[in-house]
Amino acid sequence: MRILFIRPNSQIIATPVPLGIGYVASYLLSKRPGDHVKVIDARNLRLSHQKIVRSAKDFNPDIIGISAINFEADQVQQLSCILKKEMPNTVIVLGGPYASANRGAILERNPAIDYLVICEGEETFFELVQTIEQNQSPAQVAGIFFRQNGESRFTGERAMIKDLDAIPFQWELVNPENYFRRTGRNSENIVKYSQRSLSIITSRGCPYGCIFCHNIFGKKFRARSSEKVVSEIAFLKEKYGIRELEMVDDSFNQDLDRAKEICRGIIKRNLGLHISLPNGIRGDIVDEEFLDLLKEAGFYRIAFAVESASPKIQKLIRKKIDLDKVKWAIAEVTKRGMIATGYFIMGFPEETEQDIEMTIRYAKESKLSVASFFYLNPFPGTEVARMAEEKNLRDKLFRDYSTMTVNLSKVSDKRLHQLNKKAYRKFYLDPARIWRIIRLVPKNLRTLINAFLVLRLLFEDSVNQ
Repeated sequence: MRILFIRPNSQIIATPVPLGIGYVASYLLSKRPGDHVKVIDARNLRLSHQKIVRSAKDFNPDIIGISAINFEADQVQQLSCILKKEMPNTVIVLGGPYASANRGAILERNPAIDYLVICEGEETFFELVQTIEQNQSPAQVAGIFFRQNGESRFTGERAMIKDLDAIPFQWELVNPENYFRRTGRNSENIVKYSQRSLSIITSRGCPYGCIFCHNIFGKKFRARSSEKVVSEIAFLKEKYGIRELEMVDDSFNQDLDRAKEICRGIIKRNLGLHISLPNGIRGDIVDEEFLDLLKEAGFYRIAFAVESASPKIQKLIRKKIDLDKVKWAIAEVTKRGMIATGYFIMGFPEETEQDIEMTIRYAKESKLSVASFFYLNPFPGTEVARMAEEKNLRDKLFRDYSTMTVNLSKVSDKRLHQLNKKAYRKFYLDPARIWRIIRLVPKNLRTLINAFLVLRLLFEDSVNQ
């Protein structure tokens, strides 16, 4: 069969390689080597819907798989309808966080989508392709939504893949050179040394119960072996000449011993890369040995997802991190000459101005070099969205993390906006921090662009970085 994978173009600036599509496509080819598979990353190439459709018609696929996040809901709606109009006999499958969060509601409002693949997609999509090819009932494929007698039907949750080492990734499918040539951001990481940068993921699943997070990979931490991870990194350097790498795990150090072994493997092979952890580590399960290994292995930016410095809010959102231990870890990262980045969220249910002030004070007093103060987005499928149902959020569209779409806190919209700007000003207008940033960050055009964006964030929202 001929299968086309698409990541839609959107307002999102960051364009790392589409790992989700890459894994699903690679797994499919490992099981069905005779298929013809193509990947179109319209976000990377900045393709219009019309250009995507022309490329799709030239390829003439039997199945189109679209992967998207919640911020791309409008683009999915528009693109899928155009594709179905131009190619009515082609099956359209939607996957990714947007599908997993919104589920059957997508089929109810978008007749162009034929199937949804929920959560982990490799095995599910392979079985769905088999079923479509053999003209069998999709009801036997766990992990999908489809229409039956005009109604959306779910086939049930699929068990998560236990052995992540068994899932291949064929890098040639995503053509890394296309990302090296980009003049904009080709990674999640907002500061970087080189455009010859790629992203990898070394684990899936997060055992914590944060009420604002998606649950795509389950609540059980599953990890690739340290040997597999280090071998992949070495391959990427040898094959594609990468100079920089980001690991986009949700919780890279959840298994601290494995994280240390990965560092040791990188050191042993003397890979000489600049490495970042832009999604954040669990800051209260680190030790000095781990931090020393990160530094020696080439890690230069470590993110900490603190969210709130209010113990009350920490309990409410079920993050429950040790704030003192995290502040210690931040200081130790900075002491070793690495860039410590902090992520904070404002607008939680029951959050008062006092709670927000605690967060602002924590960030300012910490040794963080960089911080982002986001507004809460109660994405569909999360616990915080269910808590906010009385706010009539069913059809809310979320633009980005710097736009206040909804306010669930105890303070007014106007005051929440003021507090957000206060947080940025208190944090960045600090001579000691400014000097630390100048000393630690890479000296290049990307850093200058980031500095300009930060200046804008001192006064306005919705700055897409």
